[in-house]
Amino acid sequence: MLYSAYCTPGGQPCGPRLTGSLGDGKPVPRAIAHSAYRKHHWHFDEDSIEARWATAVSAGGGPTAFAYNAQRNGGLQGATGATDNDATALHLDNVIFDPADNPMMLVRWRAPAAVTGFSFEIGFTDAKTDEFLPGITDIDTPASGNGITDGGGIHMDTDQTLTTAAAWGVGTSTTILKTDMLTFTPTASAIQYTMVGVREGLTYVAHWNAGALVGNRIWAVASGPDAAILVRPSLVFRTRNTTSKTINIHSIVLAAEENAT
Repeated sequence: MLYSAYCTPGGQPCGPRLTGSLGDGKPVPRAIAHSAYRKHHWHFDEDSIEARWATAVSAGGGPTAFAYNAQRNGGLQGATGATDNDATALHLDNVIFDPADNPMMLVRWRAPAAVTGFSFEIGFTDAKTDEFLPGITDIDTPASGNGITDGGGIHMDTDQTLTTAAAWGVGTSTTILKTDMLTFTPTASAIQYTMVGVREGLTYVAHWNAGALVGNRIWAVASGPDAAILVRPSLVFRTRNTTSKTINIHSIVLAAEENAT
């Protein structure tokens, strides 16, 4: 089955497309292979993280920063630590993606063994004040903070009234909005695929949980970053109780139209 996140009125690809089986949970990036697209694929199967990626953890020494872990097929592993509200995060070193170029990401990761008392946010944002904290400060009555003005992605926080996931977007020119993703929360220890795409004033999210596409659809939000406000991928994982959450990131695909200045 083909999932198209964006297309022009004439049907030409102008953003990420994915192919994949709903049963096997293995979406394959496609017209990120389109000739107009610049793309990078990280498998994290080497002994160190490429310098393009930066880690961040909350203060206090409890969390473990993402680092290479010699596991099946390799990967990055980080842990939140067992202090309530501690976090571990991964982000691209610089803000380089213009929403006008339709950037997208596809992340393969494994949920922690305990998903109660858990928060995660995966998306594109401009630079944050604290990179180990999410850009969304309230998902119930949507509010952004932590220094961001523009971004979009998926957010879940069991400390909120809405304890399940939502797609969200915000821009300098558009108010913050969210779209609840049914009652989705990650299955404990299950493989997750998260796809996020942004363009001017729009955000798109698709998520596969243990092989199933959540809601059998792509979740759209009529808000997102402005053109010319550069953004970068950000992945934040946080414990909301005193149980540490260990996260494994297996691969990340990034793609955007090749419109270099």
